[in-house]
Amino acid sequence: MHRIDLTPLMTIDLALIGFGHVGQRFVELLCSEQEKLQETHGMTWRVVGLATRHHGLAADINGLDVKQALVNARNNDSLDTLHDASTGTHPKNPDGLIKYLASQKRQSTHPHRPLVVVETTTLDIQHGEPAIEYVRTAISVGAHVITTNKGPAAFAYRELIDYASSVGVSFLTEGAVLDGIPVFNFVRETLPGIKILGFRGVVNATTNQILTDMEAGLDGAAALTKMQAAGIAEADASLDVDGWDAAAKTAALINVLMEGRTTPHAI
Repeated sequence: MHRIDLTPLMTIDLALIGFGHVGQRFVELLCSEQEKLQETHGMTWRVVGLATRHHGLAADINGLDVKQALVNARNNDSLDTLHDASTGTHPKNPDGLIKYLASQKRQSTHPHRPLVVVETTTLDIQHGEPAIEYVRTAISVGAHVITTNKGPAAFAYRELIDYASSVGVSFLTEGAVLDGIPVFNFVRETLPGIKILGFRGVVNATTNQILTDMEAGLDGAAALTKMQAAGIAEADASLDVDGWDAAAKTAALINVLMEGRTTPHAI
């Protein structure tokens, strides 16, 4: 299929908070699907900001070199070298990066171009921070938010979705539970008149596979080592094996699907 519509492509500016395995794979998919996005959906994209825990931060309202960013991240090189130094300002943290990009957009030739913050940092099981604050900051500057982090949905979903609604932006958490299986989209798009009273299932892939391997004769430690070697389980799998990952996902499901106001510590 070739796009023949002469309507200008819609460009979306993306700011990635977190650039580990998930963030890097997301960028790779964007690159590989770029032609399809243009022809089928009439849109294109630019990554205008990157913030990481270990590799620095970079922003360029005209678009960063994402292929070089991938190389830097994988070589443990700083992303700071990709930053647009012509502005004379270099943000020091993710909140600062989001505010900086919002300011730069207001001064740009396309101030109304959508800004989407993609938050993929790791879960803090105590309070869901600092991810919740990143989401708040993004909403406060009028950015849409997509997060794969369970924290915002598990600890503060109702607050954040109400805030996003009042501002007129989206707050989406599909990747927080069941990875690529669209459980939240499924309910939102196909079951709008249904009231969900309960649910059950296995929501943690690591413990599910460990139990499967134990049924086949492996002991628990060997099963976990196997999962870690395959790159499925984290090197520190305590959130999985201690049940906190499942508790966070359960809280997120309750909050999103059943309009709950619970947290993982109440599960």
